[in-house]
Amino acid sequence: MKKSQRPIPAQNYVPAANAPSFWECPGCGFLSSDVMLADAATPCSRCGASGVERRVFPNERLRHLDERIRAYHSESESEIVVILGATFLETLLEDLLDRIMSAHGADVAVRSMVLDNVRAVGQRIGRLFPQLTAEEFEAAALELGFRDFPKRWRRIREARNAFIHDTPYREAPGGLDESTALRTMELIDQSYLLFVSMNNRFVADGHRGLGPVRRP
Repeated sequence: MKKSQRPIPAQNYVPAANAPSFWECPGCGFLSSDVMLADAATPCSRCGASGVERRVFPNERLRHLDERIRAYHSESESEIVVILGATFLETLLEDLLDRIMSAHGADVAVRSMVLDNVRAVGQRIGRLFPQLTAEEFEAAALELGFRDFPKRWRRIREARNAFIHDTPYREAPGGLDESTALRTMELIDQSYLLFVSMNNRFVADGHRGLGPVRRP
């Protein structure tokens, strides 16, 4: 088991200036921060493939959203940071689930159907992820060194939902303040490493085509 990555107290955390870059082997789906993999002539350290163009992660869509969130954070727009940050993390989860299904042989139509039928993030984490990987999301995060990530992510979602869905029968929600925004930025920075670790565990594991992906 990897050593758990302890979060830095929010008030002391300094967000990264921008999103990191990883290169993907299109042959096996392996992601690496090694800039040498950007060169198509460099063999993939996982499957040995070479001579094919390497894709960059995060893609342009995610990178653009990341840039917007960091810009809002620099302007102390805490509410927008938390709302968009929570959306970013959910998008990253959707991309991971899509990649896992693709690695198991599911075509675009099947992947779209599954994701459309399981839209709630809680169900995607608690039901769909275990169905696809035979492992609980929290257990996988723990094993990969991100023990507290699921709990801290859940708190961000709860804060976002309480802010957006304020109703008379709910207790008055706390504001999405600077501390919550900073915790959101910390999760975004960590989410890249967790995504890459889970991708390399469940996508680039050399076991593509494990079986059909069924409608949940």
